[in-house]
Amino acid sequence: MKKFYAFAAAAFMAATAFAQNGAPLYATGAGPAFDPAWAPESAVEFVYADGVYTLELEGLTQFKISTANGDWDAFNAGALCVEGGAALEDGVAATLVAGDANLVTAGSADYTVTVAGDLSTITVKAKGEVDTSFPAVYVRGDMNGWGVDEAWQMTEVVPETVFSLTVPAPIAAGEAFKFADDAWNKVNCGGDGEAIMADTETEVFNGGNPANITLEEEFDGTIWLNLDLDGVAYVYFDTTNGENVPEWVTAALTGVKGVEVEENAAPVYYNLQGIRVANPENGVFIVVKGNKVSKVVR
Repeated sequence: MKKFYAFAAAAFMAATAFAQNGAPLYATGAGPAFDPAWAPESAVEFVYADGVYTLELEGLTQFKISTANGDWDAFNAGALCVEGGAALEDGVAATLVAGDANLVTAGSADYTVTVAGDLSTITVKAKGEVDTSFPAVYVRGDMNGWGVDEAWQMTEVVPETVFSLTVPAPIAAGEAFKFADDAWNKVNCGGDGEAIMADTETEVFNGGNPANITLEEEFDGTIWLNLDLDGVAYVYFDTTNGENVPEWVTAALTGVKGVEVEENAAPVYYNLQGIRVANPENGVFIVVKGNKVSKVVR
């Protein structure tokens, strides 16, 4: 047994020393620096010199690094990440640990990425202005090839918080998808691996590398997403045409419109996407009259 431990220790020391002496280190991810994006078999290799690894990456938003390239199994087996999936601060060294979570920058920019020769820390340094504007949010999954499809872009009901989409085509039971921006950067929202039931408010999770979302049954209705960029979010798959939506959905429709009405004013109607409707008919609508908010079916 002592020989086994001695051998293991020696192997670990050798691997560490090899890494310190410039063993290959690779990156893949989103943005123009990677062509194609998220392709571990075509990963970009870091340059090793003077005891550190460096890589210049254009338009970097989110990426992964690994000591191995090839397919995803091989890449993830050698992957390194920041514990907890925390975003990388510009110019601040972050501790690396073994794990396949994504590395996330503060925003899109051209960065110099530096990794310590012993793979203990990573630092990203922006070369210019960092674009931190909030991106569009899409439903991306099996139904659209995981691409950015305008038909599946969600409406921003409350800025950076509440989003909705009446799906352009039914989502089949078992089809995998996530809520994400075009670069999988600020928004990469998934589930816990369990299939979700429609008409039930369910926790989902943003950041890191959450599991894909699947549904128990085919869904054809309106999706409501209450997004939290720092962790737990909520999603509601509404098949009831708005009859039983959560309170935060109603609040989203009425709380951000800036409607100023008096008690004797005419009622103001909104559809379930938060759009004001002049002549409501054939659906469910939110009615604002004075200080009262209600829901009607026309």
